[in-house]
Amino acid sequence: MSQENLEVVRRAFATFNARAVDDLVGLSDPDSEWLPFRAQLEGMVYRGHEGIRQCVRDMDDDWEAFRIDPVEFHDRDDRIVVIGHVQALGRTSGVDVDSKAGFLFELRAGLIMRVVSYSDPAAALEAVNP
Repeated sequence: MSQENLEVVRRAFATFNARAVDDLVGLSDPDSEWLPFRAQLEGMVYRGHEGIRQCVRDMDDDWEAFRIDPVEFHDRDDRIVVIGHVQALGRTSGVDVDSKAGFLFELRAGLIMRVVSYSDPAAALEAVNP
């Protein structure tokens, strides 16, 4: 496993959970693409540093609390699949989420290029093991 890439991904989860948006942006390429659950449902992509900032704002608008704790890391060269424990509480709906999900990180030159969320952890693994 690329220790450098693994450290970037670990830091991405820590900065996301802390809502340290500037630090999260610093881990990401200016041309990065983020596809969290909401973006996929709405057929959109958060692009670039401003996209990351908007993504976090949108999540905070939708969720009173939202945290992802990484449980497993699977190295695929410049791609890392993370199986994580998601805990969230809907801001207006009050929906309580407590589940596992998968996250595919693609990196280049030590920076995050793309992140895709998967509600089914197995689907994240299948995305790199066709």
